[in-house]
Amino acid sequence: MPPASLPDLAPLAGLLVILELAVGTVTVSAALDQAGRVGRGFAGTTAAICVLLMGADLLLISGASDIGALLHRTVDPEATATFVHGAVAFTALLAADVLFAAVGTEIARRVVALATIGVGLATVVATAAAIGPAVGGTAAAALEFFPAVLLGGGALAGMLLGHWYLVTPSLSFRPLRLSIYTVFAAVAIDSAAIAIALVTAAPATRARVLSGDQAPLFWLLVVGAGVLFTAAVSALTLHFARIRANQPATAMLYVLIISVVMALVPAHLIFLLTGAAV
Repeated sequence: MPPASLPDLAPLAGLLVILELAVGTVTVSAALDQAGRVGRGFAGTTAAICVLLMGADLLLISGASDIGALLHRTVDPEATATFVHGAVAFTALLAADVLFAAVGTEIARRVVALATIGVGLATVVATAAAIGPAVGGTAAAALEFFPAVLLGGGALAGMLLGHWYLVTPSLSFRPLRLSIYTVFAAVAIDSAAIAIALVTAAPATRARVLSGDQAPLFWLLVVGAGVLFTAAVSALTLHFARIRANQPATAMLYVLIISVVMALVPAHLIFLLTGAAV
């Protein structure tokens, strides 16, 4: 088969990023709800938004049913089926999460939320097992996907939480600060993952990423937008959260989620093209 191109891989990179956003957002929002007592309204609304994300993701998955053809490589059909079934189960549990956040008891809604998170994370593992062997290996795929789950989820959960202060003005700013600390931690983990990927990559692959045909995407978007700009915007957001300025903090969180997505998509494209989990 001829090598895959960026246009060939764009749908696959897109569906991966959407899955990571949904899994990460519901995970981080549940942690913020537990630590900051944000409330079931926030949890249910966030789960509903994640249902919409996964609906779009399932459409992309159905349109990209032959992942091997997109990669121009052979993939295990059983592993691919496990990934698809996991995505469907995760979507169904998100819908149940919305329902239990509205009408369930406190214990019941938290149990459903934990089950949803567990299936979501298992789906990310299944995705790595389905796609990884055809690219850079399952471990490399996990190194690519899980930092993205935390980074994308932290950014989107923070943005949704910023809007929740319009509904609950008396809410403590501690959950918002925690969401920003999550983004800082995710940037640090992502930076470490990039360093590990580059150190362990073959010399030809490393040269291709750092100074070859993938260098513009890597330096401008993966590093520039995903690490440097994201860290700077997070610092500014944290400043506004500390002075309890919700509106500028929320505006910064819009910028943050845009910069994160601008980094995650090209990072996944580089991984799918080269096998380097940047």
